[in-house]
Amino acid sequence: MIDPEAVRGRIATFLRLQPGKAVDGAVLTDLVTESFVLVQLVIDLQEEFGIRLSGEDLREVRTVGDLITTVTSRA
Repeated sequence: MIDPEAVRGRIATFLRLQPGKAVDGAVLTDLVTESFVLVQLVIDLQEEFGIRLSGEDLREVRTVGDLITTVTSRA
């Protein structure tokens, strides 16, 4: 099982967010200005947690909470 807080921490570290900015309701596109950064984030999370995410898996992901739920559900 993947710890949701570990995913949150990895997201915050990767995006260089201040503590408390990687909250569940934070919209990912509000946190980054370049869409390729989100692609790099997904690749990083896949490598860190040993999972595979498809485009279909990510279709409904809009917020940090959505991404955490998606990553932890793949364990």
